Amino acid sequence: MAPQDFSFGKAVFHFFSIAGKRPTAALWIALWQAVLTGALVYLAFVTIGDFYLWLIGQIASGVEPNETELLSRIGGVIAFGPLISIGGMLISLMAQAAWLRLLTREEVAPVIPFRIGGDELRLFVTNVGLMAIGMLFYFATSLIVGIVVGVGIAAAVAGDGSVGAGMAGGLFVGLFIIALVLAAIFVAVRLSAAPATTVLEKRIAFPAWGATRGVFWPVLGSYIVVAIIIFILSSIIGTIVNFAFLGAFMPLLGQFIDMAQAGTEPDPQQVLAMFESQLRSAGTATTLAAAGLLMVILRAFTDAIWHGVGAYVARTNRPVVPDPE
Repeated sequence: MAPQDFSFGKAVFHFFSIAGKRPTAALWIALWQAVLTGALVYLAFVTIGDFYLWLIGQIASGVEPNETELLSRIGGVIAFGPLISIGGMLISLMAQAAWLRLLTREEVAPVIPFRIGGDELRLFVTNVGLMAIGMLFYFATSLIVGIVVGVGIAAAVAGDGSVGAGMAGGLFVGLFIIALVLAAIFVAVRLSAAPATTVLEKRIAFPAWGATRGVFWPVLGSYIVVAIIIFILSSIIGTIVNFAFLGAFMPLLGQFIDMAQAGTEPDPQQVLAMFESQLRSAGTATTLAAAGLLMVILRAFTDAIWHGVGAYVARTNRPVVPDPE
């Protein structure tokens, strides 16, 4: 059954509506997502990032890396790389489940909102199903586009080779690709409520095709408006973060300007040493940490805003009354 009382405005601002009623819960989930994401980014920096910084330093100094040390560092990257990838996927899954619990059932897991339980396992299966459809669609469209382009080239070669024939063939291929993109958007919108429905109904609801029946255009419009809201928020926060980075490295830029005015050209090793010294300063470290925390908190809230549309569709399709606290 299609949603009967779908409201475009309520779909767009569903997250803000729920967050207004449960501000502490929303902030608590966002904080945990920010902390876990920040910890993972830090781990990636001190392992994988440290390897690339060391390698750049070796190349800049003109010294050939020691084979034993190079293999040792590469071994660390190989060991931690998969763990960091798995950790990122787990955090993303737990964050999605935590937000959807709040946005659909208005529930928050006690104490620690992130966990691996029934919601997360069912959501994992649903996400795998969505990814499988996406991969199948990608490979199928790639094959079809390849065949169409091949046929078009063959027809052009076999024909008179005129500019008009070439333009007609290019127009056909272009329109065909646009049609495939529109088909992908249609499928994505029709399946968009599957994760939220899975969490709301505590069952694997994939593909939840019927949840968006009859409201395709309002749902698509809601996602477009939400994307615009996210873009505006990201632009504002991104500008703040850019100014923070600029302020943190302003002393270093001043040193470079002074050296340029004095006619001194620093060697690459000296430049790297200056960057490392600036990064280790308390002011720079504090500024970068604050900017990074602001970015991951923004990411947490933009995730929630995006999930809000699917959560609203799921709730409207099957209204739920939360248990009294």
